Amino acid sequence: MSRRAARAPGCDTHDMVLVHRVFRREFGLLADIVEVTSPNDVEQVARISEHAREMLTALHHHHGCEDELVWPRLLSAQVDSVLVECMAAQHDEIDTVARRIDAELAEWEHQGGTETVDLLVDDLRRLHAVLIEHLRLEEDSVLPIVAETLTESQWAEFGKRALASLPKGRALIFLGHIAEEADGREWAEFLSRVPVPIRLRYRLFGRRNHARETALLRRDLASIGKVVK
Repeated sequence: MSRRAARAPGCDTHDMVLVHRVFRREFGLLADIVEVTSPNDVEQVARISEHAREMLTALHHHHGCEDELVWPRLLSAQVDSVLVECMAAQHDEIDTVARRIDAELAEWEHQGGTETVDLLVDDLRRLHAVLIEHLRLEEDSVLPIVAETLTESQWAEFGKRALASLPKGRALIFLGHIAEEADGREWAEFLSRVPVPIRLRYRLFGRRNHARETALLRRDLASIGKVVK
């Protein structure tokens, strides 16, 4: 699938692809990060747990917006109900694994033993695998239909709702996550749809704060030969 996939004459859904890249990358890295982190490094454990929960919450709200604002509109337009039901079922499966991860993070923070770490790493890898399949199906089969079915205003409503679901101040960090793998054109187009005050705060503070946070989170990945650009 090309980096410019999911475009159609109707609403432009490519912003969704940029957000999906964040979830693919961050959940892909989390298992490795947990695995190489010393359980005695209480500060780093807390930092990683906070990031993991933030990603889980962002994913949950992202899927909630789809459940509320996208799937019903596709069904109303008589789009293949089997495909929509498959998307909803995958959301449920992801939520189930996410709830386990949240509980395992709490145990890890309270210095759970090797078994706790193993369970957490396994579930993070499981979540990533399920998520990869879900996002692939959504991008290949669903977003082209969304682009032809939803109006620009309906799609804009989805984007605004998803942005508003992020905790106050954390939208700037999430913009940094999006910027990591967006090319120049993608980033310029995405940023043009971000409210001006948020855009200015990102340039003044968000970009720098994101770089600092991610450097700390990923600081030990080099020990297993993993380099994140």
